Amino acid sequence: MKDILALTCGIFQKEMMQLASRFPRMRFVFADSMLHMRPDLLQDRIDGVLAQHPSGKTLFIYGDCTPRIVELSRGSGFAKTKGINCCEILLGREEYRRLRKAGAFFFLPEWTLRWRDVFERELGFAGGRGAGEMLREVHNQFIYLDTGVMPVPAALLDEISRELEMPMTVLTVGLDRLEQNVANAQELLDAQ
Repeated sequence: MKDILALTCGIFQKEMMQLASRFPRMRFVFADSMLHMRPDLLQDRIDGVLAQHPSGKTLFIYGDCTPRIVELSRGSGFAKTKGINCCEILLGREEYRRLRKAGAFFFLPEWTLRWRDVFERELGFAGGRGAGEMLREVHNQFIYLDTGVMPVPAALLDEISRELEMPMTVLTVGLDRLEQNVANAQELLDAQ
């Protein structure tokens, strides 16, 4: 079987590096997770990588981050992980929806480490001012999704909770569901 180009969101870089030995046919190419905030730039990056890999199979380890990812993944030679976003990819549809309905806002390891960049530079909340207020209009809790790839940054989570004035809990999700999701997508790709 041919190698598979695994176009992967950088939010999963540490996770997929830990799982890489389970997917020996995949050649991982990671894109900065901040490109999610600018879908046109994300798509430019993806198109650039695809242009260098014109005839092979491609697996997107992404949610429905751009319309083109969704469109391409429906075509021959392409597949993607199941889930509308990175949180649903890790949690599964039912658990993701249950927690969202209960008012959760999620933090994943990669974005947690640069949460200020996300809120200040990407979302425009200078000094974090206004972010907590906006989040509390829709959410009532933060949930850190612990994938196990790094120690839980307890002090940082406390800081986020304190500054944005919302309780933070840690949910251990591990890598099993992500691994299964990627394996299922590879199986779909291999069946084509």
